[in-house]
Amino acid sequence: MRHWRATLALSVLLLATLPATARDLAEGMALCQAIAQDQVRLACFDSLAAPDAIARFSGKGGSITPRFEIAAPSRLNFTSKDVVMVIYLLDEAGSVVQNLHRAGAGDGTFLIERAGTYSVQVNATGAWEIEILPEAGG
Repeated sequence: MRHWRATLALSVLLLATLPATARDLAEGMALCQAIAQDQVRLACFDSLAAPDAIARFSGKGGSITPRFEIAAPSRLNFTSKDVVMVIYLLDEAGSVVQNLHRAGAGDGTFLIERAGTYSVQVNATGAWEIEILPEAGG
């Protein structure tokens, strides 16, 4: 557990140093490629593709995302690539804050109004994606 936290802290520091302009994209790609831990490396590449995203997750079937923290109202966007997707926004204690459903392939959204630490439990029949973005004007 201690090793994982140290790796995460180092990765967050590394992510904060990523280039902000398109001309520096090659440098950012090289930084991401150097990360050994798969999940952290993927988050690094995701941050290059969507630099404003607080968190991005994807998977297939059931899963619980790693925790993420928001400091202001934020938008939880979700995409189902199959027939059924049921997700639960969980607070830091693991209690359900909001239950969300998606019947059929497509997108949905939910405004997380309160700052805090959250995770998302996903139950899906296929592939899915979740993105947490700062709310415009939030």
